[in-house]
Amino acid sequence: MPYYIGVDLGGTNIKGGVVDEQFTICNQHSVPTHSDRDPDHVICQIADLALELADQANLSMTEIAAVGIGAPGPLDFEAGVIRAAPNMPKWKNYPIRDRVAEVTGKRTILENDGNAAAFGEFCAGAGRDPSVQHLVMLTLGTGVGCGMIIDSQLVHGSDGNGGEAGHLIVQPDGRPCGCGQHGCLEAYASATQVARRAHEAAANHPTSKLGDIGPLDNITAEHVFTAAAEGDLVASQIIEQTGYFLGIACVNLCRLLDPQMIVLSGGMSKAGKQLFEPIRHAFSSENWRMSEPTVSIVPAQLGVNAGIIGAAAAACNTN
Repeated sequence: MPYYIGVDLGGTNIKGGVVDEQFTICNQHSVPTHSDRDPDHVICQIADLALELADQANLSMTEIAAVGIGAPGPLDFEAGVIRAAPNMPKWKNYPIRDRVAEVTGKRTILENDGNAAAFGEFCAGAGRDPSVQHLVMLTLGTGVGCGMIIDSQLVHGSDGNGGEAGHLIVQPDGRPCGCGQHGCLEAYASATQVARRAHEAAANHPTSKLGDIGPLDNITAEHVFTAAAEGDLVASQIIEQTGYFLGIACVNLCRLLDPQMIVLSGGMSKAGKQLFEPIRHAFSSENWRMSEPTVSIVPAQLGVNAGIIGAAAAACNTN
């Protein structure tokens, strides 16, 4: 049986695992990313991690068929290069794919970290049913990431920047976004922006439970969901609005891509019906009436393992 090593490279940690051809993680481990060091030092970290993972799984490196790397972008997929990485400033135009292949002696593929996580959910998580061939995943975190699978294949776009659904405009002339646009989905639905909107609202509504948290800078998206569950009207309105804009984005994605499933991942997706009810309500209200909707809007299942599994699965899928 062939085995694959999946690596999820982040600015804080490098997470890796040995994955079999059924996309089951045999073992996993993580190490801090020394992102302040030269990139070649981090490549050595990845090589050491790969050897350690194989050893822990009682495998030799000859039994590892390939290595998959999920990395922050933007990327040049054809060249296997990280063009830039916001949290790793020394990685500009770095040939990570070839360097990892060089130090591990293994065929290596490079994938965007958001795509890798989406592919993980497609292969082994929420979208693992063989009937699902078209899936979109939105990751609600610091920003809003996106991965798209159409006809069971990842979609990259002509320049590797396809799938930036976080920057779909859902409110013309709306809140400013860090990308320079106004009214982006990310400006309303990222965990960061949910917390920021709560900060602004708490300053204007001193009776809100959000003001009991302490300094307003301490407010997180989790605080907002907790306050809403306790009956706080201000927090509930923020969640309703967040769900509305996510529902609008889901309508737009359906009209453009016609997916069978939209998966939501990230910490906020664990809020369950608190978030999914307003999303599904907005989707139902704003979706076209020409046919019955067939898309499922569901939470992710793999959590932090999605990137490891997806990177390994992409290596398995690329010969």
